[in-house]
Amino acid sequence: MYIKRYSIAALLLIFMLGWFVYGFVSKESIHIDLLGIMLPSLPVAVWVALAMLLLYAGTLVHMLFYSVVGSVRLRKYEKDYAHLLDAVADAFLQKEDRRHAFKTERYALMGEIADHSRMLPEENLEGVEHPKLGAIIQAIQLIEKGESADLKRFNLPSNNPLVRQNHINQLSEGKLDAETVLSKPERFDSEIHALAFEQLSVFAPLHILEKYRPYMTFKAALSIVNRINAEESTLSVPNATVVDFVTRIEGLSSLDYLYLGVVMGEHMLPEQRIAVFEMLSDNDDKALDGYLFTLFDLEMVDRAKELLHITAENEYVLFKAYADLKACNKHYDVKRFANMMLQNYSPKA
Repeated sequence: MYIKRYSIAALLLIFMLGWFVYGFVSKESIHIDLLGIMLPSLPVAVWVALAMLLLYAGTLVHMLFYSVVGSVRLRKYEKDYAHLLDAVADAFLQKEDRRHAFKTERYALMGEIADHSRMLPEENLEGVEHPKLGAIIQAIQLIEKGESADLKRFNLPSNNPLVRQNHINQLSEGKLDAETVLSKPERFDSEIHALAFEQLSVFAPLHILEKYRPYMTFKAALSIVNRINAEESTLSVPNATVVDFVTRIEGLSSLDYLYLGVVMGEHMLPEQRIAVFEMLSDNDDKALDGYLFTLFDLEMVDRAKELLHITAENEYVLFKAYADLKACNKHYDVKRFANMMLQNYSPKA
């Protein structure tokens, strides 16, 4: 509404009409009785001008009223638009329990969809002028590329998928120290704890590994075992400590133990391999696969047969077949049998 322009035009029209009536219609003055009140005598032109002023005032009030109503309605749309942008931003950030209140029906529908959706910007999405959305999109694109981004300003919890992946990227880039992660576990997700310990297991000394042993994983145990007596990053680990490291890992299968036995054969001394698997098999029957492999690999056939003799007929069939071949003077590398058993196996994460 152009109130100022309307007012100027209306007042100009009133003046011109009053001038026309006074100059060309009548110069008389008249009295008007309004609800029993005798108004003063005024020229006809003035009464016409007053009537038009009343009409102008009425139309002005009407326009101002609907201007205020329109402004309130527009304000609702502006607020809902801002809420919709927040809903899209939260969807990009993969926040949980997203609930945004909308006052207009159209935005409420889009907001409901955004609050129950996960969105991922494409790599070629560029030129988003909105500051918050632009920063979020840029951060997500960096993380998706395997790079690290600054997510502190978005105030996300440690278990958020973007935060978790960002920490993984920071670990791989060396921007996040593995020991720092384990010394402040409350700041990081459990997956990051595991990755940090696995990173330490490749090079850290034994006292550091023992300090953070609660975060042991199978992958880390394999790295530690592979370092024992190795030429690089060598470790000297007591048998009891090796057993303690392995038994801390939950849910190990017989194939996991078999694979562990194969890895132990790379550098560990025979006496240590046997001692470790003796203790492991006492703690977990599934470790017998790794123990049998170790005995056959070290040509301790009689001891392996003693163990096989006390097992059920349908158990450890391949090892029993290998023992029979050895009895017939057929010489095969036990690793071939182990590889057959591990053909479709992937190490425990």
